[in-house]
Amino acid sequence: MRDGHTNNAEAAQGAATRSKASKSSPFAPKEKRMKRLALPLLTLLLLPLPGWSTALNLFVIQRNKNTNEVQYQLHVNDRCHMVSDHPVDAVWHLREVSPETTAPLTDLEQMVYGVADQQVGENWVSFDLGFLAHFRPLEQRRITAAVRSDPQTATCTPIVQTTINGQVAALERIYVQADERLVRPQVRHIDVFGTSVESSPTQVVERIAP
Repeated sequence: MRDGHTNNAEAAQGAATRSKASKSSPFAPKEKRMKRLALPLLTLLLLPLPGWSTALNLFVIQRNKNTNEVQYQLHVNDRCHMVSDHPVDAVWHLREVSPETTAPLTDLEQMVYGVADQQVGENWVSFDLGFLAHFRPLEQRRITAAVRSDPQTATCTPIVQTTINGQVAALERIYVQADERLVRPQVRHIDVFGTSVESSPTQVVERIAP
């Protein structure tokens, strides 16, 4: 009787312990949660991470009004590929304020200095500048920017070309001479500066008058 009572007590205690363990144990529900999370986590790992990008300076527009410049930039990722269908944009480089200060173009300034008709390839983009449309034929005002990748230094180098004085040249800067007016400046002439891409590169410049 004593042994039977003991056995019954031990059995009851064991059942209570097992019941308590099953209620308090965190492993069973956590395992179920992990199974539910496994597929979403795997999906996230297979998805591409958000694109990292950097802005490469292409060329500038300078004016006789002041030292502020319109800086044109090309946005690429860490593999030197274009990051969007419109990778080229323009910002003000406010040298009158400080060498580091930039500001976006206003809507009106976008009409004058903005980038138009961007056509993107694997590692190049061609585009027009709004204000040049009034001064040059289409085949002469088209600008092409390509990117060269250097695996050793992990850097992206832009190459910008257009037609300057009848020659294919690397575009460096554009200078606008204008008379200021209340509504819109009157352009006197535009100078386009660059370096020819021939076997013996030379400086080239073209003056464009309205």
